[in-house]
Amino acid sequence: MVRPIKLNKETKTYNLTIPIDDFNELSKYSHLHTQRYNVQVSVADLIRSAVSLYLEDMRQEEEQRNVTV
Repeated sequence: MVRPIKLNKETKTYNLTIPIDDFNELSKYSHLHTQRYNVQVSVADLIRSAVSLYLEDMRQEEEQRNVTV
């Protein structure tokens, strides 16, 4: 399968070290999602999604703090 272009923004490369067990579990999920949805889902896609969700939670938390102060 050819690697598709997935990011339409300026990017920054970051080298991430994670435990092998975590990587293997992410790899299983990426394979499962690739098969289930018939689109390539890489470990990097899962990590980027997790980061986006985390950042959104952080933004919401900051907005709540700014409102209540």
